[in-house]
Amino acid sequence: MTEDIQNRYISQKRLQNYKNFDEYKQNIHLSEKYYILLSIFEVTFKISKDWLSSSILHEDTKWKIKEAKNKILQRKEIVTHEKIIAELPFGFWTSLFRKSYSNLLRIKDIQFIFPNLPTKNKKMINRNILDKQLNHIRKFRNRVFHYERVINKSSYADIEHSIYELLVYFDKQIYDFAKEMSHEKDSRK
Repeated sequence: MTEDIQNRYISQKRLQNYKNFDEYKQNIHLSEKYYILLSIFEVTFKISKDWLSSSILHEDTKWKIKEAKNKILQRKEIVTHEKIIAELPFGFWTSLFRKSYSNLLRIKDIQFIFPNLPTKNKKMINRNILDKQLNHIRKFRNRVFHYERVINKSSYADIEHSIYELLVYFDKQIYDFAKEMSHEKDSRK
């Protein structure tokens, strides 16, 4: 592909974040590598608890649910629990672990969401630790899903481990499924 076509259709602004066009292509392949894992994680996280009817939701969070319902109605679709879940962005779900929920999201709630959390003597896990880990994954996910640079970013060097760790906290079978799907994709190349 000529440089003129690269600049015209991909844009010089986007390409300036890379050493060269080969690095841009490598970034696309790296993003592809994580797509399956991120998809499985996001779906698992969204449906791990019936968040929408939870009594702990703040008013701003309830408002976002109402906006999601309105978007569904504007498309002239029937509002269902599943469609609301799908309509809400990943950041909505991770925000439920932010500091403002610290008095509402207790360890029993966290253990309901993540039934396989390690015991305190193995590894200390609390809302704050999960908030940081979920936001780290969210930022990476947004970069991948919005076609931004993830290659050679040291802050994401351990991202695969972080995602798999949280998948294990949900359930070993969902972890195994994610591993299997990721390996199937790799073996098809």
